Amino acid sequence: MEYCDLLTEILKIESTVRFVGMYDCNFKIITDGYQSGVIPHVSREEHQNSIRYDIKRWETYKMFQSQLGDTKYAMVRYDKVILLTFSLSGEEFLRVTIEPTANYKMIIDKIQDLIIKNPILH
Repeated sequence: MEYCDLLTEILKIESTVRFVGMYDCNFKIITDGYQSGVIPHVSREEHQNSIRYDIKRWETYKMFQSQLGDTKYAMVRYDKVILLTFSLSGEEFLRVTIEPTANYKMIIDKIQDLIIKNPILH
């Protein structure tokens, strides 16, 4: 499964998945895409800044690895959207935005299953 295929599979999980993107550790877009008909809440530049801060925060999570284990994902809930960030091998990051009414636990579980089954990510 290639990166674009992974993004397509995540978008298919449920219509409440708004956006999926992959980024490298230097905040550069590898690939991304929106669910059909979705209107973004923020500009492309604001979105890029958000990615930058998410990836930098990931460094903070690493501080507690020896005590708590590896971080699987991070979730931030806003009034209009839930942001999910997953680290893929420490060099690449997956960002998924979902509607605040979404069944986030089910979506997270399905995304983690897709990540585990994707040999390109290991």
